[in-house]
Amino acid sequence: MSKGAILVVDDESEIREGLELLLNTEGYSTSSAESGEAGLTMLEEKPFDLVLLDMIMPGLDGFQVLAKFKADSALREIPIIMLSALDEAEKL
Repeated sequence: MSKGAILVVDDESEIREGLELLLNTEGYSTSSAESGEAGLTMLEEKPFDLVLLDMIMPGLDGFQVLAKFKADSALREIPIIMLSALDEAEKL
């Protein structure tokens, strides 16, 4: 039985695949999206317990996706963890 459903949204395939492997090993059900737009679409189609969201992506970045989450009452309650592999994110 799954511990919960987690959506990983990151434009880098290695990050997505690594997080999915780790989370699946720990008993979580995971799905992934390669962009902010794809992540929002997946959230409309399936419920998730947590979203791991990259801050810096082409197209809709993590901050724009976060703003859309907060504006949607159905998504507002889902916990979101913002991620970045770049030191530049500290300056944002």
